[in-house]
Amino acid sequence: MNKFLLYFALLIVSVGTANAINCYFCANCPNPFYPSSAVSVAPSSTGYCAKKSRSSDYRVQATRGPAELYLCSWSGCRWSSDAGGPLFVCCCRGNLCNTGSMASKSTIAVVIGALALVVFNRLF
Repeated sequence: MNKFLLYFALLIVSVGTANAINCYFCANCPNPFYPSSAVSVAPSSTGYCAKKSRSSDYRVQATRGPAELYLCSWSGCRWSSDAGGPLFVCCCRGNLCNTGSMASKSTIAVVIGALALVVFNRLF
């Protein structure tokens, strides 16, 4: 019975993360980043949000928005390129995750939930 509860909880978490997500969207986002009237929200058709800049320096202004098709297949930051040259891209999967912080609230919630399930499974 306990294994059933564990698998059921994991199924619920998986289904919740498979739903469409929204991303912050702005061309020259404020730095430091904070949602404002210059920042809107847009749905992601790929399941990823992105933060793009010509520099890996977090202090440089960046563009944020839903990741274009084939731009992101990972979570994290790395160098890529586009027609304009080298591009530092940070990709994430989570609702409004492209703030620039290393861990989104949804990631933290999933990790805490998974740890709670493991502890619960061991106790009962």
